[in-house]
Amino acid sequence: MLYVCSKTHSINIHPCMKKLIILTMLYFWLITGFAASINQSAGDRGMALLRTNLINNILKDKKPDEMIAGICRLIQPDGSFSDLNYTDKTRGGWPLTDHLNRLLAMTISWKSPQSSYFNAPELKIYLFSVLDHWLKNDYINPNWWYPEIGIPRVLGQIMVLLKDDLSEQELQEGLKILGRAKMGKTGQNKVWLAQNVIYQSLLTNDFKMIEIAAKSISSEIIVTQIEGIQPDFSFHQHGPQQQFGNYGLAYAADMCDWAIIFEGTPFSFGEQKKGILRNYLLNGLKWVDWKGVFDISACGRQLFPGAQTGKARSLETIFRTFTVADPAYKTQYLAAADNFEGNIHFWCSDMTIHRRAAFYSSVKMASNRVAGAESCNSENIQGYHMGDGATFFYQSGDEYADIFPFWDWKKIPGITTFQDNSVLPVLNASGYRIKSDFVGGVSDGLNGLAAMQFFRDSLRATKSWFFFDNAIICLGAGIRTGLNKKVTTTVNQSFLKGEVLISQNGKKAVLKNGVHELNSLNWVIQDNWGYYFPGGARVEIENGPRTGAWNRVVAPMSDKILDSSIFQLWFDHGTMPQNGSYSYIVLPGSTPENIQKAGSAFKIISNTEKMQSVKSKNGAATGIVFFQKGSCTISPKMILTSDTPCIVFYTLSNGKEAVNISDPTHLQTYVTLTINRRTSIKTGGAVSYDPLKNLTTISVLLPKGGDAGRTVTIQ
Repeated sequence: MLYVCSKTHSINIHPCMKKLIILTMLYFWLITGFAASINQSAGDRGMALLRTNLINNILKDKKPDEMIAGICRLIQPDGSFSDLNYTDKTRGGWPLTDHLNRLLAMTISWKSPQSSYFNAPELKIYLFSVLDHWLKNDYINPNWWYPEIGIPRVLGQIMVLLKDDLSEQELQEGLKILGRAKMGKTGQNKVWLAQNVIYQSLLTNDFKMIEIAAKSISSEIIVTQIEGIQPDFSFHQHGPQQQFGNYGLAYAADMCDWAIIFEGTPFSFGEQKKGILRNYLLNGLKWVDWKGVFDISACGRQLFPGAQTGKARSLETIFRTFTVADPAYKTQYLAAADNFEGNIHFWCSDMTIHRRAAFYSSVKMASNRVAGAESCNSENIQGYHMGDGATFFYQSGDEYADIFPFWDWKKIPGITTFQDNSVLPVLNASGYRIKSDFVGGVSDGLNGLAAMQFFRDSLRATKSWFFFDNAIICLGAGIRTGLNKKVTTTVNQSFLKGEVLISQNGKKAVLKNGVHELNSLNWVIQDNWGYYFPGGARVEIENGPRTGAWNRVVAPMSDKILDSSIFQLWFDHGTMPQNGSYSYIVLPGSTPENIQKAGSAFKIISNTEKMQSVKSKNGAATGIVFFQKGSCTISPKMILTSDTPCIVFYTLSNGKEAVNISDPTHLQTYVTLTINRRTSIKTGGAVSYDPLKNLTTISVLLPKGGDAGRTVTIQ
């Protein structure tokens, strides 16, 4: 019996009812306690497996034993290394990180059963001397990245390996340093910080924090329009800026590792997450690796010695390693570094790549949507024009290998810019954008084109690149400025290899080293690359010795003067041009016997500010850039008209026609095309026919959101 006293609000409970309540509560406590025990046990098992997987993943990078002896010879009595400057505060490429990198190598050898140093007492003495030196001194770099990411990232792995061997003081001193890593940031920085929190939490047995950090890592495996993997499977960091080879490469490596480390734990990546990573690797990153060389335009600001080959090796390691995490696609990963053929335009990053079995070419642009390049930590301090249509050509892969100290940075291949004696401004980490939204490309998967209305620093130009099988046709028009400065367009600037052959007014010759102004030039051949000038052209060539130093590119690097030989080819548009133009065709595998025929296989239909258009004379392909609405005569029986600015790539193969179209402004909803004859449409648009005018009208719905700028194909 239960009742409430209105005066005291107390409750009286019958003795039998009281026993029942006690038994119920006891049962509830037992059940919840048992459930908590199960959850705790599951957490312990998950954490134990995670730690095992992590240790195995670190130990797979076992260093050669011969490295260890060399490292130990540099160790001084206080645990420092004799060849390191411990007062160094360089913000980028901090040399003092070598202390921890060497310590990690020592730790891996001491902990790896496959190493001849496994559990070696002598190595243990050296190892803990080096560890204690760092823990005691706690070196700090003024660049936030090192205290919060770079140092905890390496020290965390060392401490996880040594957990059972650390003294309490070493553990606490190490945790203090690791504690600087807090959850936050975006993109790859977010991933780095989260993994550092996992290292810390494994040392403190904090399963809940591991769970939060693991979810943070997994949350970055998304397709996004902010920082991270883009809808076109390029990668952005520091705003809308293509970062394939810097943050994007680190992201791929880390996600590959964590996919393996999390396998079998409560944090395993599901099929959807693996599918996103798979697409990023196979439809994004793999495009920028050519014969073991990373495309310069994919390296970001990290134009260091050996960067192009080092990044390519890292990517190829990622492909091999990801076969473990995603074994069903092993064949595709192992073939990813092959010299496959194709053409792609990354519409989120304003970059086009064209590949054939024998060569590779790319164009990197900027727009009012996408940043062109960055400088940070005194890196890439000359890269002011790296997104102004930088165009690179590779056959051997050695064309630009570590060329950066020797470059004239106002003559980056492909760019149109001012020439004067002023020092180039140094960019910041957010890079720069140009005052144009008409920047983009179109591709049918095998061929395509890129185009930009360039407007920067009071200089205007319309520029297009047409990728037709084994040729790249480059057009420029409307080049003008109100400034009293000389303007040039650079065709190429690469290492000089062998002779420079030319044909001038039909007469062949070999150029001696020097600077040459050449009129009525038909073609140039250098290092198996041919440069064909339809109708002849006035160009300038510089070939011969040049000196340079790495500190011109990355300020903290060596000022030692180096020697090389450079080939440079450019158009001089004169001072304060008002309607400058250029046209040239780049042909791989050129010889004096084949270049004329190869270059004559194309017809330039138009090269103006309103329209730039090229067709192959066999009628197989026509590229059109409608900078304004207009019409293009593809053939006597085929006039294509667009009611709005757009880019079109028309193909005819075995009687089958296709029109590939894109909106480089990313702003339009529809494009209406008309053709002066009757035609039917299988896919890609709505069609109507006017028999009186004999006109077919095709209305094309353009992609929006993250797909704005993507190619639409009309069959």
